[in-house]
Amino acid sequence: MDELIDKTAALRRAVGRLREMLGAEAFDIVDRWDGDLCAVGVARRDDHGVLVYFSTFDRAEGRYFVSLELPSSDPENPYVAAGEFDDVGFDELASIVRRHLSLR
Repeated sequence: MDELIDKTAALRRAVGRLREMLGAEAFDIVDRWDGDLCAVGVARRDDHGVLVYFSTFDRAEGRYFVSLELPSSDPENPYVAAGEFDDVGFDELASIVRRHLSLR
């Protein structure tokens, strides 16, 4: 998990648990928020436009803010917002990732 070396321990733990639950190769890490140590994106391996952004900022341990993105056909907007969840636990985060990325 070297790509998350600068992220918080809570975020690294969450990504590790997602990989354990969904599979080590189930998604790619997409970090458009390198200045934000509490946030990261996980995306479909075949389409990084299908992305789940999640953050641990200002959340209790094991709680997450989640935002979903889909690719846009508008060249001026790289993505379309596809939903938000303000305060979810890990199991719900994993379920959201599985569903949004169309994982088995």
